[in-house]
Order: sequence, then C-alpha cells, then structure tokens
Amino acid sequence: MEEDLKEIYNPEGSELRTLQLKMLDILIVVTDICDRHNLPYWISGGTLLGAVRHGGFIPWDDDIDIELLRPDYQRLLKILPQELPDNLYLQTPKEKSYRLLFSKVRDRNSIVYSEEEDMASYKEKGIFIDIFSEERSYRGLKNVVDFFYGRAFRRLKRGRPFHSLKYFYEYTMSLALYPVGVLLIRIARGICAITKPDNILHSYGIGNSTNHNARYMFPVGKVVFEGREFSAPKEADTYLTKQYGNYMSIPQKDKRATHFMKVEYLEQ
Repeated sequence: MEEDLKEIYNPEGSELRTLQLKMLDILIVVTDICDRHNLPYWISGGTLLGAVRHGGFIPWDDDIDIELLRPDYQRLLKILPQELPDNLYLQTPKEKSYRLLFSKVRDRNSIVYSEEEDMASYKEKGIFIDIFSEERSYRGLKNVVDFFYGRAFRRLKRGRPFHSLKYFYEYTMSLALYPVGVLLIRIARGICAITKPDNILHSYGIGNSTNHNARYMFPVGKVVFEGREFSAPKEADTYLTKQYGNYMSIPQKDKRATHFMKVEYLEQ
C-alpha cells in the first residue's frame, strides 16, 4: 500500500518528489546547525506524521515544519545568518511585507508561486521550510492575545491601507490594536513565568495549534525521516494521537489535502 501511494503521488523524478527532496536538503542544513549549537528542535505536524506513518514525507505533502522553544528559536535566528550557505536565506517576521509570525529558511535558486507570494514585495520567494517558536502558555490566554496582536500584525504588514474603505478601516483599527497586543504579550508571559504551565503552544500571534504537554514532549527523542534521524517529541505516539486521533489510518482519497506548490527553478 505504501509503495502504491508513493507511485501515485510522489514517484522518484516527479515534480513533487523533486520539491520534497529540495526541502529535505534545507531541513538537513538547518537541523545540523541546531545540533552543532545544542539547540533542541523537533519536527512537528505533518512532518512528524509522515515520519512515523510513512518513514518520510506524507506522499501527497509539500511541507516541512520544525519547532523550538522560544529562547532556542531566538538564538537560532541569530546564528543562521552567519552559518547558512549562500544558497539559503533566513526570512523572519521583521522583513517588510512578510505577514507571518514564524520564520522560514528559503532556497535562493527557486521561486514559489502562490497568491500570498505573488502579493508580497520581498525578494526571496524560493522553496522553504517553516520554523516555529513555541512556548509555555494557556490556550485561553493565547487566544485573547492572538485576537489583538496576530490579526493587527498581519493587517499592518499587508500594507495598502488606502486601497479601499475596508482596507483603510482594518488598517486604522490595527494601528490601535497592535500596541494593546504587545502589552498583552508582556502580561501573558509574566503570568506564565510565575505559573509555569506545562502546555506547549505556538508563540503569541501565530495562531492556534494543538495544545501539547511538556511531559510527553521533552526531552526530545529521535525519529527517522527519509532515511535520516531527526529530533522529535519524546513520545511521538502520544503527540500524534493528541493532534490527529487515529493517525496511522490512511485518509480517504478525497481527504488527502494536496497543496502542491508551483515552483520555478532558476539557473545556477
């Protein structure tokens, strides 16, 4: 069955398989840097699901996610610009018109085409992997902060405030809400520093994620993905069951969410 899925979706030499292997190359570079600097990371979401259920990519998937606790994430963002090879580029929320509150490492020798990428004014739009910041928090607290901070950040970074009356309204509202969100983040982190919750969630503003627990995540373990070991939550089965339920069951064909990127490869 597994061979059938690979033959259907990502056989060797196919466009999707070529894309997946390019992402794998980026993942290897980034995680080797993490290991060199003793920065615990873990593969997550569909990447982890693919590792456990398929031994690598979910055959119809075109995504790689890794996560780090916020202090390690912040350290990694300082290290990567000095240690990434010339063909890779670190993209962070500080970049103009980049509207996400997590980071990416991108390939400089390709271009990804999508509505989001086409609208953005930033230069590097190549194949990427996602790097998420995680922290101890409470879902209710995070939801409140995200309402003020996350939405305001994305709308302000979108720009074009005078494009229409709707844009102008959203932009001016976001100007007011953004500083409230920043203040709420400080309050939320102060509360969590005192109460030390075991809940591990995306950092504030990124949006909802499954509420995982430090007990079954740390210290990180290992899992094989595409023939190579990478770090993973300590109890991958518990993690995946919490996030996906019966995760070993192959979804019906109409439930296999394909979001294959349109990619142009540049001459090197």
